[in-house]
Amino acid sequence: MRTRTLLIAALAAAIGVSAPAFGRIKLATLPVRERVEIRLDNPHFTLVEEERIVPMLKGTNMIDFSWSNTAIDKNSIQFRPIAIRQGKKFRPIKTVDRPSGAKALEIRVINVAYPPNENALVWEVYSDEPCAAKVRVSYVIANLTRSFSYRALANRDETFLTLRKYIQLRNYSGEDFGGSGVWAGFGPKFHKQIGHQEDIKILLHKFDKVPVEKTFTFDWYTHGPLNPDKPLASRVLMHYRLTNDEKHGLGLFPLQPGKVRIFIADSRGGEAFLGEDWAALTPLDDKMKLYLGESRDVVCTRTIESNQRIDVRGNLHHQEIVLKYEIENFKDKPATLQIVEQLNRLAREYGGDPHGDVEWEHGAKTSKEIRFEFEHGGALPMLLIDLPARPKDKDAKVEKVVVRFHVIIKNLW
Repeated sequence: MRTRTLLIAALAAAIGVSAPAFGRIKLATLPVRERVEIRLDNPHFTLVEEERIVPMLKGTNMIDFSWSNTAIDKNSIQFRPIAIRQGKKFRPIKTVDRPSGAKALEIRVINVAYPPNENALVWEVYSDEPCAAKVRVSYVIANLTRSFSYRALANRDETFLTLRKYIQLRNYSGEDFGGSGVWAGFGPKFHKQIGHQEDIKILLHKFDKVPVEKTFTFDWYTHGPLNPDKPLASRVLMHYRLTNDEKHGLGLFPLQPGKVRIFIADSRGGEAFLGEDWAALTPLDDKMKLYLGESRDVVCTRTIESNQRIDVRGNLHHQEIVLKYEIENFKDKPATLQIVEQLNRLAREYGGDPHGDVEWEHGAKTSKEIRFEFEHGGALPMLLIDLPARPKDKDAKVEKVVVRFHVIIKNLW
């Protein structure tokens, strides 16, 4: 634990005495905190602001701020008188006219000194009159950190989920803050007891009925062949995708990166654990993707049906490729398969170095069933193919959907 004192050069209970203060006389211990505010918007350092009532004598007051075994950045410490007690209330500090004609605050810091070989500093604070002053001391402290986590519960139909967002506080700063106002940098403030060497998990917000889309993604160049027995197939990955905007039940603030534990409601009124993922930072209006694992119910194979070089001049040429996809959906529900084609890698494998992102267009043999999205850029088109549900008759054969992507990659050499 740290030891810290704020000391006033004054006689105890000498508030009404008008004699000036002399020297660095340590007679008054740190007054009780009236308020503590903690800001956690920076992932590495935390801003702390304390509010205290400090007795002031007329003249120069030497206020000693010292600490040990506490991760305070001494260059960040600030002292600000903000109000003077009048009866049971406080009034703001005023600007007054000095005998010289200049204007100054009636309580003001006139000097700061750093005693050698000490974790301490001394403020010289001038007060025009004896009083009880409300002051704010702020500083940056390390080892008081936060992280975020989530708990997602999908309904049985996987159309909505309940998303809970938590903040985890870890206080190993050497300081015991007691009851403090805490702000994560977004959302509402909350009040919490924060003791030294404590880990505290707090629910920040609960989002109900967030619409969710379950996606199935095939990316040949990322995952390669499924296994030696199926050299033309590759993994199909499942994700939940949710949009951080008001329309989709979110949109209050950016969603910070953190671990997500994912569950689904079961038929008995309980919950089944689906898995864990690490959510990326999701700004407003952006999408969060949560990995669910590999699909066993959607199967896709990819073949190069044709590959032709078209000479232009010299070494310059176009490469015309037809990719064929054969897809089966063994699910009881319709699904949409997202096929990601990495055209830069396709060009290098079959045509030559594109020297940057490829120039391309799709040809006449491209299946009309394909819809295109360009979420990851023009060189990474996403082909969307709608798949019917498997037949209700379990003995009936699953329909195989066959589509082609005819791509002409231009200006290779």
